Amino acid sequence: MKVDLYFSFRSPYSYLILPRIVKLRDKYGIDINFKQVYPLAIREPEFFKGKNIFTYFLIRRIDYVRQAKKNNMIFVKPNPDPINQNLLTGKISDHQPYIFKLCHFCQAIDKDKQLDFAVEVSHKIWSGFKNWNSDESISESSLRVGLNFAQIEEKRIANEENLINEIKINQKEQLEAGHHGVPLSVYKDKFFFGQDRFDDLVEMLKKDGLNYP
Repeated sequence: MKVDLYFSFRSPYSYLILPRIVKLRDKYGIDINFKQVYPLAIREPEFFKGKNIFTYFLIRRIDYVRQAKKNNMIFVKPNPDPINQNLLTGKISDHQPYIFKLCHFCQAIDKDKQLDFAVEVSHKIWSGFKNWNSDESISESSLRVGLNFAQIEEKRIANEENLINEIKINQKEQLEAGHHGVPLSVYKDKFFFGQDRFDDLVEMLKKDGLNYP
């Protein structure tokens, strides 16, 4: 059984679903096809027009904390935020010093290691790890999953245009699957949007023989 997982590094809900996705892979043998996309702030910056900390972000943050506690996970405001955005106005800055380098680095990693890398870095981002974006921090995260930072960084720099195209293909396939949001899990011809749809995904997998309690 194979599940496509569309994931964004800026999405707290993407972070919150990761331990359960990894458990599906490691304990139950589900083939997880990790498909990274750019954050919504990059793909659809107009989505945040008129949204601010009082009408949108604060309400979401309360839910992030609640969902993190429910799943025995940490949730802290990132330092720095992967996306440079004015939370008072919702405006996305033209200057994005973190997200593209991170996304392209992850895309340069061999396919079977991208999910493990995402787990390591997402934990740092959403547990308040200071300067998670530094080369030293990314190198340490890479090493933890058996990756060589210097080799991947060299590949990122040399193949950036191809890496961008690969992410754009993921985004096209995400829309074709039926939704623009993340995390998006897709099994066969059915999509499950959000970390709160994980149980629905499991129920469908169980119908096809998954032995899940």
